[in-house]
Amino acid sequence: MSRRTDYLLRALVLALAAGVVGCKQQMADQPYYKPYEPTDFFEDGRSNRPLERGVVHRGQYLDSDPLVTGLTQEEWGRFWARGDRKAPDPAAPNAPEDRQTSYGAARFDPRPGQPNSGPAVFVTEFPFEITARDLAIGGQRFTQYCAMCHGPLGDGKGKIWERGYLRPTSFHTVPGDPLEFGQIPFGYSRGFWKWDIRITMAEVPVGYYFEMITKGYGAMGSYAAQIKPADRWRIIAYVRALQLSQRAEVGRLPADVVGRLNAGGNQP
Repeated sequence: MSRRTDYLLRALVLALAAGVVGCKQQMADQPYYKPYEPTDFFEDGRSNRPLERGVVHRGQYLDSDPLVTGLTQEEWGRFWARGDRKAPDPAAPNAPEDRQTSYGAARFDPRPGQPNSGPAVFVTEFPFEITARDLAIGGQRFTQYCAMCHGPLGDGKGKIWERGYLRPTSFHTVPGDPLEFGQIPFGYSRGFWKWDIRITMAEVPVGYYFEMITKGYGAMGSYAAQIKPADRWRIIAYVRALQLSQRAEVGRLPADVVGRLNAGGNQP
């Protein structure tokens, strides 16, 4: 190879190397915005662009899905139809007009023909079929998250109550039980009572339970971060089973259940 040819090859290799390095530097140093860095490209000056209305990420439930709201589609439609989209203040007294404007509140009596009856707010059926496995999971979650306050039987006599704290709501109505706060009988819904609706916890819609577990009420905080939506419904199904267990007719029970009842303490 001549000296001239060797020189040309070396020059070519250096040129190619310089081109590759230049390309790499350009790709590695792409323009981008840091979080919350302003920009003059958009009219609002924000480099972080808000999602378009209606956009959901993969696996996310729609906000209007009863599975994650406990509310009827009609209630959700009323919410979006109103311009103010007002939410009730749990600590404030309820004005009469709030029965029409407070979204997701227990403002109407779910029982037809009552003085304060109105359009349905909460769903009355479970958003998926409840199986024996769902009940078993619901029982586990109830024991884990609820029993310490509401008691293993759902009668409000959990360990929290035994230690002198505020007695949680009972899911059962027992004649002769004392009143809560001097006026609300045990086993009656505090949320509905706030709206002058006297209804037992056995009569309230299942969607109301979901709303309370999700957002909390009174001394009870929100459990939305600890309990996924499907398990909230399973807990509610277990509560319904507890309620049925307190007033079930023996003649309507399956034969194997009657057998275990009759066996009493002799069960394996």
